[in-house]
Amino acid sequence: MGVQELVKANLIVPRSTLPQVITDLTEFDTFHVSEKKEGTPSDPQIDSLSLQAYKLFLDIDDILKALNVQSEIGLIETLTKGVKVEKEKFKASDWADFISRIEAEGKPLVEEFKAILNERNDLQKKISDNVVLKETFDLLPQLSVDLNVIGRLRRFHIILSIISVKDMQELSRSIPEDIFLSTPIDSERNAIVVATSKEGAERVDKVLRSFEVRPLEIPERLPQSPAEALKVINQELEGQNLRLQELNQMLDANLKRSERKLVSLREGAKTAYDILTEVKKAGDLKRFAVITGFYPTTRDVEFKQKFSRWLLFTEKVELAERHHGSEESGKTHPVVPTLLKNRPLIKSFENITLNQGPPKYGEVDPTPLVMLTFPIFYGIMFGDFGHGVVLMLFGLLLYARGSSSLKPWGIMLTVAGLSAAVVGLLIGEVFGFAVGELIPVYQHPVLELVERLHGTTTFNTEAVTTILQASIIIGIIHLTIGFGLDVFKAVRDKEYVEAVIEKIPTLLMYLFGIIFALAFIGAGNSFAGLLTKTNPIPLLGLPVSQAAIISLPVILVSVVTIIIGKPVAIILKKVPKDSIAMSVVMGIVEFLIRVVEFLANTMSYTRLGILLLVHAALLMVLNRAVSLPLPVAVPMLVIFNIMIMMLEGLIVYIQDLRLHLYEWFTKFYAGTGTMFRRLKPHPVHLDIEWEKKE
Repeated sequence: MGVQELVKANLIVPRSTLPQVITDLTEFDTFHVSEKKEGTPSDPQIDSLSLQAYKLFLDIDDILKALNVQSEIGLIETLTKGVKVEKEKFKASDWADFISRIEAEGKPLVEEFKAILNERNDLQKKISDNVVLKETFDLLPQLSVDLNVIGRLRRFHIILSIISVKDMQELSRSIPEDIFLSTPIDSERNAIVVATSKEGAERVDKVLRSFEVRPLEIPERLPQSPAEALKVINQELEGQNLRLQELNQMLDANLKRSERKLVSLREGAKTAYDILTEVKKAGDLKRFAVITGFYPTTRDVEFKQKFSRWLLFTEKVELAERHHGSEESGKTHPVVPTLLKNRPLIKSFENITLNQGPPKYGEVDPTPLVMLTFPIFYGIMFGDFGHGVVLMLFGLLLYARGSSSLKPWGIMLTVAGLSAAVVGLLIGEVFGFAVGELIPVYQHPVLELVERLHGTTTFNTEAVTTILQASIIIGIIHLTIGFGLDVFKAVRDKEYVEAVIEKIPTLLMYLFGIIFALAFIGAGNSFAGLLTKTNPIPLLGLPVSQAAIISLPVILVSVVTIIIGKPVAIILKKVPKDSIAMSVVMGIVEFLIRVVEFLANTMSYTRLGILLLVHAALLMVLNRAVSLPLPVAVPMLVIFNIMIMMLEGLIVYIQDLRLHLYEWFTKFYAGTGTMFRRLKPHPVHLDIEWEKKE
């Protein structure tokens, strides 16, 4: 489990065979094509094919968007109906043949839909224009003036328009020298006629524009009398709406017949474009293409057999090697991707790790540990048997009905729900009631969080203290694992100097700092009795003086190492030369930051217990509803339990994520790797069958 070892391959083939070679690589499944440096030319044939595929994708995508066809099934529909996709089958000899075939099937459909959509768009624009004209002329039902006659007047400039009532007086005052007539249309608008001489036309037009008043104009195709034009417009709208209805019916019928085909063709075109774009930069040689990439060592023999007819150079990439485009001896090494290999249950929690980023090649993959700690933390904060069972059932439903991308979340929610149910049994809570009240065989919880006496419910003070203490202990263990992994990482990468002067001292300072803190508490929060008192310290049971004598020297040595470790390494020439004085100052700063981080990180884990208390408190308040009449109490309990599960479930997930990303990962994990991109397509709506060439 963890990071898969890889083989680097350089495959040299004639450019004429490139489409077939790319097909063979996609069939191989686990092959990652290395990114080429800027300026590497694209293969003309592959570049042309990728553009051809992309154009088809855009054409089909535009049609499906115009018809509001969803690319993915929604979560609610997934849960209620499940995901059942009937794949379209396509046969092809290689990617060039595949693109030709889907283009041959797709183009007639595209042209058919485009013709109808274009006609519908034009018709909708005409209807929109006619609706605007109709609304305007509906305001002037009695106006039978011929605008052509007005326009032919030589000595006068006459404007017919509609204006808001609130602007009437201001407009009339702005043109006192001109004829201004108005008639009410409704409570908010008036029809106006403004008449002036030809010489004053420009002045009047300028005033009208300042009031955003536009002259009433009738298109040339219509009679210039508003009353006559309105009749024609009404006739046109009737015919246009009928035609629009026909076009929509045609689109619905065609979509019902061709939707599955269009969706699969779009996915096929996009898949072809993505893969060909990945491989089209195939070196600088004129007649030969060079494909550089990586595949897992477990398939080394299979890869060599499949591509033995071409010129092939391979080398195993050791886990210790992590080239990131750096230059050594004038050579540029490609970035080594990370291929995670985890069992299905562990793989479901990779999404948590990938929130921080993928591990670098050879770096420790924390996912197996996350698979243990994430659901445990979630279960503690969400601890309730009833809510845990509901969450577990929801996860199972999501796994059973969800798509491949949702199944990992289904597994994760199922495990988290199981953890919450177990914690609920341990503290004796089921939907906020005592477990024994609903499950008579279970009477005595391991830790009774809520006391129920004489009809009242209160928190058990001793149990609350125990839960908060347990949260801090869990945090100490979790952080210690993180610091330990940091030491392991440095030693494995042969960074011995850094391990000695920073990693190991940090781990020791944290561990023995905890022991010293417990001794300080055992001494009554006083330094005076640290070396003399013999009473046991909390948790460990060691005498106070013994714990102090053991921890103090280790802490002091660790602090001194952190402060002067790097300056000594500089003097001994074990690290690059730097300012010794500045290194001492930075060492002091590092020590102070570490102390603050130790305290803040450890106390941050109290949220495990606090959120459990909040969860229980919300249910305690809600369950007072049982005193209400049954028709009121039952719906109230159901609705508010659902709301609490949704709200608390999200909050707990965020806090669990925070504990891992900010408190734990920062101790040892960078997450700056590059994910292994499988060249093989995994389309949802189509199945490609490659025909073998002789």
